[in-house]
Amino acid sequence: MKRTILIIAACLASFGSLRAQESIDEVLLLVEQASKELQAQRKLTEAQKLEAKTGNSLENPSVEFENLWRRPVPGNNSELTVTQPFDFPGAYAARNKIAKLKASLYDSEGAEFRQQLLLQAKELCIEIIYLRQQQILLGERLSNAQRLSSVYKQKLETGAANILETNKISVELIAAKTAANLNATTLKTRLQQLSNLAGGEPVNFTATDYPAESELPEYTTLETLYMEQSPELQRLADEHSVNLKTITLNKALALPKFEVGYRHNYGLEGRFNGLLVGMSIPMFENKNKVKAARAQSYFSDTKLQSAKLNNVTILKQLYEQAQTLRRSAESLQAVLRNQNNIELLNKALDAGQISVIEYFTEVSTLYQSRETLLQLEKDYRTATAQIYRFEL
Repeated sequence: MKRTILIIAACLASFGSLRAQESIDEVLLLVEQASKELQAQRKLTEAQKLEAKTGNSLENPSVEFENLWRRPVPGNNSELTVTQPFDFPGAYAARNKIAKLKASLYDSEGAEFRQQLLLQAKELCIEIIYLRQQQILLGERLSNAQRLSSVYKQKLETGAANILETNKISVELIAAKTAANLNATTLKTRLQQLSNLAGGEPVNFTATDYPAESELPEYTTLETLYMEQSPELQRLADEHSVNLKTITLNKALALPKFEVGYRHNYGLEGRFNGLLVGMSIPMFENKNKVKAARAQSYFSDTKLQSAKLNNVTILKQLYEQAQTLRRSAESLQAVLRNQNNIELLNKALDAGQISVIEYFTEVSTLYQSRETLLQLEKDYRTATAQIYRFEL
């Protein structure tokens, strides 16, 4: 019975991984679950956090035994010494705090890596939708060129068309086939790249339209969310906090170290027991370490402030770019609604109202405008994906 249940569960899991991912969010969920890179990053973060917890224990105790003898007079003298060195107490508190800060730093690094990977997957999904829409347009262009080629070959045989017109259509047919084949190849490559991001799992992403998306809110609202939830800025802030606490640690390490222990001596004069207390003054070992830590802290703070300025600049550019792309796409859509469509141009050509040259001039302009519209929509979606990366 248990074996049957396991087989059914495995089949359901397999069916779940093979079913179509109809939305970008479903693809991102699959990538997050199956990505080998993300799995490796999680293990690395776990190892780094465990390593950060080590190194704050007491040093190993030291045990020494001495046995001295003398000749020719019989007799010997033995001594056992057990010592335990330790740093100034403040050093242990500083190391403990640094370990916690480093754990936060490694989590931020993992979150930044995850966001970059999911953004890459989302941009691939956007490009795949664009390529599918482009394939539909190129398929329409190819179908139209094939129809014209067939019609004008018959006209050439009957003398109703000349060789120049037929050659012009043949060139268009070759160009349409090439464009459609290249687009199909690029689409196949992008789907494979998406599968690679998902750890080689099959990604059956079937969407042909972009998801519904509301207009961008006010810039100040976006900037606040973008800056507050940026894993890059959080990583740099954690890095600065670690460097600040390292200053405290190096100050504590510049204070004396202590050593306590037990000594047992046995010789001709009897047995002696006693305590051992020592102190080590770090006059040379930690020279300039505090200065170096301060310099590192200044560097990390400067890097954090610079990253904040860069993030604001990039966000402003993306926001303005997205607004421009949206307005351009809306304007072009309005123009295309008023342009002559392919069907009307075909009727005019068949009726002899326009020449082949005039026909292809109009058709090329129309297809180019529609391709430009697809590109504008794709670029707009890519820009908004980068703006809303903090939601990933």
